[in-house]
Amino acid sequence: MKEYGGNYTWSEADELYGPSTEVVVLLSVCYGAISVLSVAGNSLVMWAVLGSRRMQRSATNWLLANLAFADVIIGLFVVPFQFQAALLQRWDLPDFMCSFCPFVQTLSVNVSIFTLTTIAVRRYRAVAKPLKVSRWQARFTIITIWAAGIVLAMPMIITLQVREVPISNSNPHLTKPFCDFVGVPFEVLKWYRRLVVGTQYFLPLVIIIVMYVLLARRLWGAQPPGNAQNQRDATLLRNKKRVIKMLVVVVALFALCWLPLQTYNVLQDIFPKINEYRYINIIWFCCDWLAMSNSVCNPFVYGIYNDNFRRRFRSRCVLCSRLLNMPQPAQSLDTGRVPSSVLYHPGRQSDKRRRSSNLSALAATQITYRTNDVRDNRLSV
Repeated sequence: MKEYGGNYTWSEADELYGPSTEVVVLLSVCYGAISVLSVAGNSLVMWAVLGSRRMQRSATNWLLANLAFADVIIGLFVVPFQFQAALLQRWDLPDFMCSFCPFVQTLSVNVSIFTLTTIAVRRYRAVAKPLKVSRWQARFTIITIWAAGIVLAMPMIITLQVREVPISNSNPHLTKPFCDFVGVPFEVLKWYRRLVVGTQYFLPLVIIIVMYVLLARRLWGAQPPGNAQNQRDATLLRNKKRVIKMLVVVVALFALCWLPLQTYNVLQDIFPKINEYRYINIIWFCCDWLAMSNSVCNPFVYGIYNDNFRRRFRSRCVLCSRLLNMPQPAQSLDTGRVPSSVLYHPGRQSDKRRRSSNLSALAATQITYRTNDVRDNRLSV
C-alpha cells in the first residue's frame, strides 16, 4: 500500500481489486455531494454568525463559525483533489498541490478538533467559574488554534514531493508521477503519524469527554429554583442544557465519522500486511468518505438543536429566494398576518386612514420582532 498525502492508498500490486466503472461513478457522486454540501452548509453557518451582531456576542458562536470555516476548506481543497489522486493512483495536478492538499487536510482536522476541545473547556469554565469572554479573547483563541494546527501540519509541506515511481514491478522503466514522502526515514514517519493521530483524535476526545461529564454533573445535578422570582434562572439552566446536548452531538459525530480512518492509520503501522488485502482500496475509500462526511453534519445539528441558528438559516434562505426572484413583484415575507386590505375595505376609508392602518400593522410587526430578539438573547449559545 502506497502512502499518499498523509493517508494511505493501495499499491500497484496486480492482485488488488480494481474498482469497476460503477464503483468509480458511485464514489465520484458520493465525494462530489460531500464537497457541495460541506461548502454550502458551512458557508450558511458563517453567514448566520457573521451577519448578526446578536450571534457575535457569544464566544461559542465565534468558535462554531471557526469550525465551519475549517469544514469549508475541506470541501473546497481536500475532498475533490485528494479523491481523484487516490482513485487514479498518480499525481496529475500541479506539483505544489502535492504538499498543499495534505497540509490543508491535516490543518483543517486539527482546527476542528482543537475548536471542539476549546468549546468544551470554555463551557465547563463558564459553569464552574462564570466569567464573560470578550470578543477579542475569542479571536485570540481562534488565532492560537490555527497556529497550533499549522505547526502540527507543517511536516506535510516540508516532506511531500512529486516523484516518479514504477508503474509495475515487471517494467521498472515505465514510471508515473506520484505524491510521496521524500527523504524521511520510515521510523520517523511512523512516529509522526502516531503523533498526528494522538493529537488530532484520541487525546482531544479524552479531554472533551472529561469536560462534558463534569459539566453534566453540575448542570443536571443542579436543583431548579422553586419560587416564581427565580424562574428566569430555571429557563437559563434549561437553555444551557440544550446547548450542551447540541455540542455533545457534534463531538459524537466527529468521533464516529473519524474513528474508522484513524483506526486504519493505527493498524497499518502495527499490521502492515493489511495493505496487501485484496479489497483494502475499497475499505480505505469507505473510511475516508465517512471521515470527510463529518464536514456536512454540523449545520444540520445546529438547525435541529438551536433556535437561533434555525431562525438565521430560514431568514438567509428567504433572502436568497427573494434575490433569485427579483423580477417578480415583491411579496410579504410574513404570510401568517392578514393584509390590511382585508381588515379595512378600501372604499370605506380615506387615504390617510389607510396609511394609518398600514403604520399600525408595521408597528405590530416591529414589536413582534423585538419580542423575538429578547428571546434570542436568552437562548444564544
